[in-house]
Amino acid sequence: MSARKKGGGSYHHGELRSSLVAAADTILQRDGADALSLRAIAAEAGVSHMAPYSHFKNKKELIEVVTETGFERLATAMTKAAQASAADKDLVLTYGVAYLEFAIGNPQLYRLMLGQIESRGRKKSSAQPPPLDTDEISPSIKRPFQLLCAAFSTSSGDEKQITNKALGAWALVHGLAALIIEGRVSLPEDQTLRDFLLQVTPQR
Repeated sequence: MSARKKGGGSYHHGELRSSLVAAADTILQRDGADALSLRAIAAEAGVSHMAPYSHFKNKKELIEVVTETGFERLATAMTKAAQASAADKDLVLTYGVAYLEFAIGNPQLYRLMLGQIESRGRKKSSAQPPPLDTDEISPSIKRPFQLLCAAFSTSSGDEKQITNKALGAWALVHGLAALIIEGRVSLPEDQTLRDFLLQVTPQR
């Protein structure tokens, strides 16, 4: 099965799905989340306005895939940073810098990602989102946090202590990312992001 591109040619089934996700990301980064609609995404991908329905029931389902892709990209950025700094003994700091760089470089996507954690994880009968280890949270969304937990697992402490340390680190970088993106905090011009993060991080 294929969808016809505007202007000629066609997408194969799998290509259309990835093209729609890429188109949604382009609109998100360029125009913000309010500009996202299935019609706009189809136009950006160069296909008919009905084409997205061959893969997604509605906009919410497509946005969830965009969000999961964002978390996959974040986890990949963290992993690549660790590989590039293999000699660095402070893996947690390396992950933190990669996290901040990703958030600062993709502010609209990052806002959507954190919003989707709330909306996807929230049960219909409760205003409280479930913990990260619930099956209601997709593996892609859990992955960056799992990397942090693995980094802390080299230190002393039981599983609960390791999880709490990872939560503390995540809360720190998430808070910093949000403050920087919203213009509440300016990065020092005379410091690297790594030095800045090291300076504001409580001693572990």
